[in-house]
Amino acid sequence: MIKRIFFALLISLGLLGANYSHAEPAGAIGNNFIYIVEPGDTLSELATRYTTRSEVWRQLQKINNVHDELALPIGKQLQIPFPLIPMAANGAELTHTQGSVGVNERPTSRAQLLKAGDSIRTGANGFATLKLEDQSTLSLPNNSQLHIRQLNAFERARLTDAILELQAGTVESRVAPEHTGVGRFEIHTPLSVTGVRGTDLRIHTAHGIAMTELLSGKAHYDTSTQQHLNLKATQGVSIQADGTSQIVPLLTAPSITAPEQGRQGWQVSLDPIVGAQYYVVQISLDPEGSQLVKHYEVPATQTLIPLLASGAGDHYAFIRAVDKDGLMGLDATTTFPGQLTLVSSDGSSVKSGFGSSILLNTY
Repeated sequence: MIKRIFFALLISLGLLGANYSHAEPAGAIGNNFIYIVEPGDTLSELATRYTTRSEVWRQLQKINNVHDELALPIGKQLQIPFPLIPMAANGAELTHTQGSVGVNERPTSRAQLLKAGDSIRTGANGFATLKLEDQSTLSLPNNSQLHIRQLNAFERARLTDAILELQAGTVESRVAPEHTGVGRFEIHTPLSVTGVRGTDLRIHTAHGIAMTELLSGKAHYDTSTQQHLNLKATQGVSIQADGTSQIVPLLTAPSITAPEQGRQGWQVSLDPIVGAQYYVVQISLDPEGSQLVKHYEVPATQTLIPLLASGAGDHYAFIRAVDKDGLMGLDATTTFPGQLTLVSSDGSSVKSGFGSSILLNTY
């Protein structure tokens, strides 16, 4: 108790805060959950919190070579084997679909809960987003396939324990956006395993290579020949079939103008990015990019970028440069209005016989 009071006093004086202000569940290394020690933590309390059994503290003491369980070194990475942590089966909610989407090879356009063993695929014009219990999102643009190998939550702490397989295309992830940390969050491709925590990232697999783009947070990856290599924010890596990889800085976000309405619709101008081979444009119905409705490419020589709406209401554009290795850079974002709709004299939207708003074309 005296030690805890002493730690609390140091915190109030601001003498320790800088060292562990970001302490939290820190994902996984191998088959161990990683926890970063905070002031006042004891092994018995952590054993109860994560394993539900206080007596497990002696095992944790031996595993982590701890001499005094009441005086854990602040910032120490404690390993807690996953077999000691009780799990509850969890699910991923299908919150958004657009175009051709299939779950377990059956077409779908409705909200549903996916569990371990399920797969989801998007077609050439398809988009889908899954949301986990901790508010993590997984967005699949067109021509992508994701299999859920494992999806649980810690029985008591409710941290996510997910192992996902990207079998084709791309998955764009926002992991633990509420900064709760994760138990384990791994995305596997045929060539790599990426472990993440509190991270925004994209992962691609196609044409015998795998690529990861880390936009924020922390991540590490393994290949067949390299283990636990760290990625920093704004870095990307391309992984070859022989297991070799190369980490490079991501291209910066393009500098774009405010949207203007041209003869063909809304558009922006951008300053060319050195090293860009082409630009990718994604259009979403929400500012987080989790309700994708369009994905298209624009040549690097083109500086006028069309913004293609999909119906009425505000739309959000995400514009990124792509380098010579196929790695996508950081996003420039902007908002633009959707298509005009027919309204009645009282200002209400006129509906078609199918219940949707009647869209107007501009010339």
